Amino acid sequence: MDVKIGMDMRLWGDATGVEQLPVLEMLAAQGYQGVEIPVCGQGRSALKLLSVALDGLGLAVTTSARLPAHANPLSPDEATRRAAVDYLCARVDESATLGSQLLSGGLFQAQGVFSGKPPSDREWEWSRSCLREVADYAAKMGVSLGLEFQSRFDAYLINTAAEAARMCRDVGHLNIGVLYNTFHAHLEEFNPARALPAAGEQLLHVCLSESHRGELGRGQVQWRETFATLDFLNYSGWLMVQALAIAKDPPGTQNTWRNNFDSREQLAADAIQLIQQILRSQRQ
Repeated sequence: MDVKIGMDMRLWGDATGVEQLPVLEMLAAQGYQGVEIPVCGQGRSALKLLSVALDGLGLAVTTSARLPAHANPLSPDEATRRAAVDYLCARVDESATLGSQLLSGGLFQAQGVFSGKPPSDREWEWSRSCLREVADYAAKMGVSLGLEFQSRFDAYLINTAAEAARMCRDVGHLNIGVLYNTFHAHLEEFNPARALPAAGEQLLHVCLSESHRGELGRGQVQWRETFATLDFLNYSGWLMVQALAIAKDPPGTQNTWRNNFDSREQLAADAIQLIQQILRSQRQ
């Protein structure tokens, strides 16, 4: 299994910039090959500076985004659906400026916005239409889209790997695929051996996140089963460590109310050690 190991920078907050250069230097020294940066309107100049810093450290970059309520592909209001397309295209622009070839997240609906009813065929079509237009634009910018299926507490349109894969097929573009996040999968899937193959050829990106969003290996995620299935599928791509912390200005975007780790630095060091240990055992 030929993979690259990265770190989601949201552990240090939603606004990643050159002021976090010491963190980036630490991650590079620990052996991480890349980072995932949330894009949310940082500005072209700030992103260019960050891109130069990442290049200097030899760190590759992917990007992530979440849709706000005022830009929801599932809204009955046409202007709100149009805003979703414009919002995601702006995030594609920021990704390209940063040097990212992959923008991922729950790009199919506004996070935490619910209708109070199960998803409808009409909402599916609205989301598909939005994603198709954004994928068209992203292809011209050299950016792929990773659809992160999410738990029922974050979204209601796409909750499983199979549903995400179906949306990718319906969109019908080569630059869109499935993001498999172990946190959401732990809540919504039966087990990795069934969920990961359901993503099929659409599997594009993997986020490694513990059941409590804290230190890997100290929760309920089936790590060895997950890695064994990825190996069986001959997955080659990013393994992006994802953990979350209490926001500096609560409530933040992820509703994290306690830190399930001793320190961010120790979490990062222990995570890459765990991943490398499992990968070594697979090769023996």
